[in-house]
Amino acid sequence: MKKKVLVVEDDKFFRFAIKKYINWDQYGFEITGEAVHGAAALEFLEKNTADIVITDMSMPIMNGAELTAELKKRYPSIVIIALSAYDDFDFVKESLKAGASDYILKQNIEKEDIAKTISEIWQSHVSAYWESDAVRDRVLHFLQGEAPDAETVRYLKLAMEDAGAAVLCMVSGLKDGWDSENCRRAKWLPESLVELKEGKRHILLVPLGDSHSMKQQLEERGKILSVLSGMLSGESCLAGCSRIIYDIDQLPSCYQETEQLLEIGRFADRERILVWDEQAIPDRIPDFYQPEESYQDITGPEQAREALKALTQKLREAMPDGPVLVRNYLACLKAVGRNLKYEKDDPDLTQVKERLQEAVRLDDMHRAACEYLEEIFEMREEPGLHGSIADSIQYIHKHYTENLTLAEIAEHAAMSESYLSSLFKKETGTGITGYLNALRIEKAKDLLRDTNLKNYEVGSRVGFPNASYFSTIFKKETGQTIQEFRRRYQKKVNKIQKN
Repeated sequence: MKKKVLVVEDDKFFRFAIKKYINWDQYGFEITGEAVHGAAALEFLEKNTADIVITDMSMPIMNGAELTAELKKRYPSIVIIALSAYDDFDFVKESLKAGASDYILKQNIEKEDIAKTISEIWQSHVSAYWESDAVRDRVLHFLQGEAPDAETVRYLKLAMEDAGAAVLCMVSGLKDGWDSENCRRAKWLPESLVELKEGKRHILLVPLGDSHSMKQQLEERGKILSVLSGMLSGESCLAGCSRIIYDIDQLPSCYQETEQLLEIGRFADRERILVWDEQAIPDRIPDFYQPEESYQDITGPEQAREALKALTQKLREAMPDGPVLVRNYLACLKAVGRNLKYEKDDPDLTQVKERLQEAVRLDDMHRAACEYLEEIFEMREEPGLHGSIADSIQYIHKHYTENLTLAEIAEHAAMSESYLSSLFKKETGTGITGYLNALRIEKAKDLLRDTNLKNYEVGSRVGFPNASYFSTIFKKETGQTIQEFRRRYQKKVNKIQKN
């Protein structure tokens, strides 16, 4: 598609010179109309379109400066170039002030490559056009499926016409402040036809150069993907690349495809750049959800880690949508938190929710959930203790009256017996057996003080079914026999009663 040029000049010989001496085709321009003064130009534009208006300054009825001012009101996207002679430069100044992009001298028509100058003026205008936030919003809405306005369509078609073919790249997880301009300066990346930012994602419509054959276009796309791979900062980055685009009507569907690539890319173990026509799109369960009730029996950190690991694997297989991923992890963390004792009824999930929402890859989400899990167990009512040890102590207090074994406690904590024993002693200063025996003896003391139960009955109630073993441990823990403990306690009671 060629850029349309309207020439406004009252001298028919000079209009002829403009057509003869300027090589319009070479730079993709065509003269779409001629007018002898400003009023005629406005009349022409009521029924026709133009991308560039080249206007003389001194004309009857409506001069060039007056035409420029009127064009800026009615057709602000048209590029206006003042055509000037040496003796009417005051008009040129007035025209530039009214909104003309630049000027060319009539005297240079035969001497210089004026078409090249006009092309440079046009390119400068296009670059400024795409820098507009309003224009970018319109393009983004078009990509997302909304009906485009005529001006957006026109500029996109011109861009695609110049490029011949392009690819749409969607990149997520780039460093803050990343700028494709740096890549262009280093000649790493062709200048994007359109560059947008949508939240944490960059969207680039990258031309494939002057390649005409499919083989060349695929090779050019491969080079672009190689550059993108080098730009991706860290393992959390992802990029999706569309099939080759030849027409702007393909853009909305290609946008949806690259979005889908990023959605499935978050579940990949290593791959960081996915290409639409090279990627098998798996079946997904977009609304997969594992409810909080699934985690109601989890009280130890190792159990919770295993539950998170299993959840992550299920999510990798189901590939649900992003918000559903966040909901699944929050359900797990919330349930584990409620299974434990806190000073507050519910742990604050605000920060981890933000981290989960910002994460690009599933592995990043899993890592954020695991780190928060560690915080959960550090918030236990047993301050200063490792979460697994605090959980083991809680379990011992709940089951001390039973035939409790090290193997059973280790299984509950989801640890090996040797590791649990080592960690328990490191955290508490005593071994598990010693802790359990001390707890049982303290409970036995309470029964010996408050009841008339026989010794073996007391032992049985606190987890010592063997009376002889109970007596041995009692003497070891207290420094006295059971009978001595009872006599001394009774003496204290009698003394208190006498007083």
